[in-house]
Amino acid sequence: AFYIADETALPLWQPPSGFFTQGGPNPEDETLTVFAPADFRVLAPGKPLKHIRTGNLVMQGFHIKPDRDFLPYVVAGRYQEQVIRAPQGAVSFWTFQPLDAQQARTAAARLSSSMRALEDFFGPASRGKTVVHIVEAPGDLPAEFAGLDSGLHSGGLHTSPEAFSVKIEPASGGTSFPEGALLDSRAFSQGIANEAVLQLTEYELARTWFGWRVRPRPEAQILMGRGVGLFGLVLAAEARGQDQRGFAIASLLERYDQARHIATDRPLLEPPAGYSRAERISTGYRGALFFVALEDLCGRANMGVAFREITRARANDDVGYEELRAALESASGRDLAEMFRVWLIRPGIPDDFRARYSKAPNAR
Repeated sequence: AFYIADETALPLWQPPSGFFTQGGPNPEDETLTVFAPADFRVLAPGKPLKHIRTGNLVMQGFHIKPDRDFLPYVVAGRYQEQVIRAPQGAVSFWTFQPLDAQQARTAAARLSSSMRALEDFFGPASRGKTVVHIVEAPGDLPAEFAGLDSGLHSGGLHTSPEAFSVKIEPASGGTSFPEGALLDSRAFSQGIANEAVLQLTEYELARTWFGWRVRPRPEAQILMGRGVGLFGLVLAAEARGQDQRGFAIASLLERYDQARHIATDRPLLEPPAGYSRAERISTGYRGALFFVALEDLCGRANMGVAFREITRARANDDVGYEELRAALESASGRDLAEMFRVWLIRPGIPDDFRARYSKAPNAR
């Protein structure tokens, strides 16, 4: 198997030079051609074209419309496929060994519901019918939040606080591609219906919008990348009940406090290149909690309007906190200058937010 799921991995088109040329770097049409063994399954953006066999390989083209399709990516391998049609949509598992059927059904029901909640908030993932793909990676992947005592827990996804004690094993890792997630074999060994693995998958699915549909600028990498991904866990939890939302927020606050014991959080308005991994983790949790505070102030409906406007207006382009603030102020009619200053520049969590969620998980 192999995958290319990195916006910097493939060449970028350059606009033509000359006195009378027009247009930007994106062409109206392009074709991505993938050469793979005949028994490989292949995922890529755009409309699949006819397969052509060339020796021991199969050449498959994908017709891409850059103004509406995702950045080029490729996920391919000698996989076994299990497609589960859940009430909220289909989930396709690509693995090297068959999954337990009951676990696959349980995970599909959960992930299809989560993807529907994310689409309701951020906007449609694509113009066609969404099929969530969960793919086993051929090698180890970075464990973005695990490996420290502040590892990403499964908090908030059950009806009792005791569920917060479950966390992703340090060795498990994942990454995203549009409408899907790559998980390494160690995540699958925990069980695809394992609470921590499901939450890791939901985090990666949220990157469909902020990471693939729009790309955070360097200074907004933590806020609009990690922060939005973790906020996606709150959105997914809320779809399973209002009490789940409260538990999810309380869990993120707990994880933030644990992470801050290892490394204090940093401003959310700086490129994270100079931050340590521990600082990126604690700052990412604060970014997620900032979005919760924004939702409390602006209202869920206005937040959804703002995020959908960003993904529409900035599709296939970069985005920063300026666009976020402008969209939120337009949707809510509020001046958010002070709130952005307090949350994005100062370390720590405001006392009023902590009081609201530390002991009252059902509060909103």
